[in-house]
Amino acid sequence: METLRTSRPAGISGRFPRAVRSVVLVCAVLLLTTSTHALSAAAAQEEPDDTDAAGPVLEYYGTDACPFCREMQPFLDELEERHPGLEVARYDVEDSANAARWEQEMAARGEQAQGVPTAILGDEVWVGFNDQIADDIAATVAGTPGVDEPRDDGAAAAPADDGGDGGPSAVAIALGAAVVLAIAVALFAPRRARADQD
Repeated sequence: METLRTSRPAGISGRFPRAVRSVVLVCAVLLLTTSTHALSAAAAQEEPDDTDAAGPVLEYYGTDACPFCREMQPFLDELEERHPGLEVARYDVEDSANAARWEQEMAARGEQAQGVPTAILGDEVWVGFNDQIADDIAATVAGTPGVDEPRDDGAAAAPADDGGDGGPSAVAIALGAAVVLAIAVALFAPRRARADQD
């Protein structure tokens, strides 16, 4: 009759007491949660939240060939200087991608893209340029929330250089967690029974 004997492999799991394995497992879990939090914080710093940073945007569609467009340019520059929270996004409609964007923006407001210059701020649309349109745009911009607040274009979200005194980086924490997790997996690897035949 054959006798089956089960023995513990001489692997790493047999050499460490249960308390040591438990401590390593707890360290692995702590490092993983810390690294996940640190990586999330690092990602938030690298990618500024556009909804918080962005202020009102006045979209301008025109061409260099249009005399009214050329007349509107200094007016738009002055608006941006007067209102630090306002961004004027300029699109040359001679570029097909910009022309397609112009058509989409106008269609979204129930209008057709027919003439330049066209200025859009929220739901307001102005086509052409004269003193009356300039006054209307200026009044609408002045009444738009956020135009007088300085724009935050994500500069504050850049991580500060603290000379390395701010603790380990997110990458270092993640690598440490991976190493400890690998050790924990090795410690808790399932034990296999082997059959020895006599």
